[in-house]
Amino acid sequence: MPSEDPNEAIRPDFASDEYQEARQQLVEDGITAEQAARSLAALWTINNNADKERWALKQRQARLARQREEDEEEERLQQLREEQEAARLEERKKNKNKYAPLVRGKVPSDPTILPAQYATRKLKAGDYCELHYFTNRGLDEAKASNLIAEPDALVMIPSADGLHSWVPAAAVKDPKAAPVVKDENLTWEEFNEAAPRMISMMKVYDWPEDRILMHVQFWSALQSHRWRHVADTLKQKALLLYQSQQRRRWHLTIGSSQSWSLEEINQDLLFEAREELFNEKRERETLAAIQQAASAFAAANHSAPRHQAAGQPQPYASSQKRPFAHAEDSPGSSKKVRVSRPPAAAGTLPCCAVCLGRHPHRTVECAATQTWDKCFDTFSERIRKGLWTKDGKQVCTGWQREEGCSTPKHDAHHVCSGCGANTHGAQKCPRAQKISTSDAV
Repeated sequence: MPSEDPNEAIRPDFASDEYQEARQQLVEDGITAEQAARSLAALWTINNNADKERWALKQRQARLARQREEDEEEERLQQLREEQEAARLEERKKNKNKYAPLVRGKVPSDPTILPAQYATRKLKAGDYCELHYFTNRGLDEAKASNLIAEPDALVMIPSADGLHSWVPAAAVKDPKAAPVVKDENLTWEEFNEAAPRMISMMKVYDWPEDRILMHVQFWSALQSHRWRHVADTLKQKALLLYQSQQRRRWHLTIGSSQSWSLEEINQDLLFEAREELFNEKRERETLAAIQQAASAFAAANHSAPRHQAAGQPQPYASSQKRPFAHAEDSPGSSKKVRVSRPPAAAGTLPCCAVCLGRHPHRTVECAATQTWDKCFDTFSERIRKGLWTKDGKQVCTGWQREEGCSTPKHDAHHVCSGCGANTHGAQKCPRAQKISTSDAV
């Protein structure tokens, strides 16, 4: 293969003396010198044309090789640029604060709301979040935790679609952190601190406008309710309990066919919330009365030997003063007044609406499956301190009292929680434990 371009080669003069020897060999074969020169010229032309074809093929191959090299180099450079761009994006993703756009403006006079990252994650996802995180106390706890939290620590948690994802450890509720105050246990002052701040954060995290407006109307309705400024503290607390229960229920049912709006307050459920608080208060007072009577009985028994040793008669335990709980108006009525009579013995307690027994126990949490005498299966059960039949129907708790229910209409059924009859409540149920006539103290 020629090393130089054959297209630039010049055909020699084969008639010159330089090629005399080559012509002489052809002349000896019987041709003239002129014919020999033309033959040599024709032979050179054939060889030159062949060299041109080989040269052209070589040049094409060289161009293709260079093109491949150039393409490979361009591909390598493109891949390098893509890797550098991916690294730059990852850097911006990991250090968002470093690359956040600078906002030109004055320092705001209003304090910046910086809730706990756990609350931030909940609001971003549109999930239920306790108001505690937006109270002054909750914001102070968040500020303290942000100062000691490790920013690079990650934990894996399941998401709503069943997949797992890594999130900052600070965005997960720490079981060792300060306990979160439930919404129903907040004071009204704390509620007033938290509600406007949560509304502001809902707007920051792009909650739909109709949901934000619903929460504004819901919380405004609670603030303007007639129970908000009454002297009865149970009614004020009932509003907070109602807010906690219904807002959590709303989040659990959102998106389903059973969803509803929080804007209008359900008075029946509000009365039930007040009744629940009243029952808890009565239980505490009853247990306190039992403990006080037991302490008095123990003190009397302890002093008996000294009276006998001194020749004095032993005092009867029944002469001890019995503490009485103060009267409490029944939910939904301002006329009827019921008095919690502290028992001296188990037999004088009101019967439990579930097991119908009169022995001391937390009746609002009774989980018995049989009545007190093991003769019948229980007809109802306690669910979140409410009464429900085994087939899922709600039973009026006020109907089970001695004086019955004074509310004319509501969703709960007026049936006995012990046997299902609609002619009486639990206190008058024939299956209930009979009231003891003896004073055991």
